[in-house]
Amino acid sequence: MTVEQPPESSTLAAIARPDGAFAMLAIDQRESLRTLLLAAGHGGTDLDMTAFKVAVARTLSPAASGMLVDRDYGLDAIVGAGAVAPGCGLIVAVDRLIQQPGGSLEGSELDRPAMNETLHGYGARALKFLVVWRPDDEPGPRQEMVADFIAGCERLGLLSVLEGLVQVPGSTDQDTFDDAIVGAAAEFARFRPDLYKTHVPTLGAGTSTEIERKSRMVSAAIGRPWVVLSAGVPPDLFAGAVQASCRGGASGFLAGRGVWGPSIRTADPDTDLAQAALARLVGLTAIAAREARPWWDAAPPVG
Repeated sequence: MTVEQPPESSTLAAIARPDGAFAMLAIDQRESLRTLLLAAGHGGTDLDMTAFKVAVARTLSPAASGMLVDRDYGLDAIVGAGAVAPGCGLIVAVDRLIQQPGGSLEGSELDRPAMNETLHGYGARALKFLVVWRPDDEPGPRQEMVADFIAGCERLGLLSVLEGLVQVPGSTDQDTFDDAIVGAAAEFARFRPDLYKTHVPTLGAGTSTEIERKSRMVSAAIGRPWVVLSAGVPPDLFAGAVQASCRGGASGFLAGRGVWGPSIRTADPDTDLAQAALARLVGLTAIAAREARPWWDAAPPVG
């Protein structure tokens, strides 16, 4: 890949690699992380979750261009421990997830009061809002939250990372789900997030050609830099899925369980984070560096 220098005025460089690819790690999971820890016999208290988040940040952030953390269990402890490596941009989640312990995600709300000047004191470079997109939901409420999120980021001078999490209740058809991924991207494009985050088409189950083709559809729909998440993709398929998505126009990844998830299922998660999880992240980063579209090539012209 031929790498050109980004425009001097650009700010996405704060969470990207110098080559313009994103290799970012998410540790903002809340009740879903508690469920994983409990299932593996590692405890599920708030302290257990915080300790794991700090371990992930300390061990893996040196190999990441950005680190996404939550305010409930991660931000204070991770920043207080100095666990985020220099050069790894801090991204703070400002969503309230509606999810019962052990249950699936039901929805989300924008935590508007959390979008305040204190985030600068933590060293935040970007904010993330997860919005659930269902084809049959009334779009007004989600669009209002997205608009407020983008405006709040602009007011604070922080990057906006919008995550469109797609759900299609009552359908197990993969093509229907993939169409919904494109539909969500098309709806959110007009809000102009700095970076968009969404699913790997086919959830990694399709052929490389199919994932690349459908990723090109996402690229066309969103019209700006976007990255893939790892939820729903088997960890052993995620590397190939990142490669195909990047060939279809994605600028990298912002992944959690696809990197550190298998470590939870081991007897010694800390050791596995330092070995297997770090190796996964380094491997994914190499793929993004080789295949991803630099964010400045994906960003729309200024003016």
